[in-house]
Amino acid sequence: MSADNSFQPPWYLRSGQIQTILASIPLRALGRNPARDAAREIIIETPPGVRLQGYYSSRNSDRAKGLVILLHGWEGSADSTYIVCTGKALYRRGYDIFRLNFRDHGSSHHLNQGIFYAVLLEEVFHAVEQISRMNAEIPVFIVGFSLGGNFALRLARQMRQTPIDNLRHVVAISPVLDPEKATVRIDRQGIIRRYFLKKWLQSLQIKQALFPDAYDN
Repeated sequence: MSADNSFQPPWYLRSGQIQTILASIPLRALGRNPARDAAREIIIETPPGVRLQGYYSSRNSDRAKGLVILLHGWEGSADSTYIVCTGKALYRRGYDIFRLNFRDHGSSHHLNQGIFYAVLLEEVFHAVEQISRMNAEIPVFIVGFSLGGNFALRLARQMRQTPIDNLRHVVAISPVLDPEKATVRIDRQGIIRRYFLKKWLQSLQIKQALFPDAYDN
């Protein structure tokens, strides 16, 4: 099956930097969000001994078409604009939603002493496995953005050896395919570089305050 590449955004929206900024503008998430209203926090205990935080929006009385697990990008969270907007759209179309936080993202810094690394796939795989079992009778889909897209693709590869029975499709949106090249490109974009450095520093400072004996100044 070939992809349809005929779509072209208006010229003023074709810049990747503009698209990145617009995707995260909080104004897009204003207004009532039934998926967020229905969400309940769940802490997932994984076999590696790591706890991950997520928010589950179930349709309860209505049989869902499926369960969509949303994976955010680096220094994003389950409450990032692009995550909550995607969750809202899919929830309204009949799907249950699970917005998963990677370690040290969102408000989850206190759950683990160890810090986040993008190589920590095992804990995310076990979390996805547990989430998929929450309703084993419906199909499960993974949608990842940016670094979350990188995780989504690696999860798909892992499932070749360790299948999850009701997982049907994995979607990666703007995935980080080459982390080194992506980092270099971020460094060349002043606004985006400052944004990520500020967020990363804040995250590390929160971790240090929570575990002062583990992390020096």
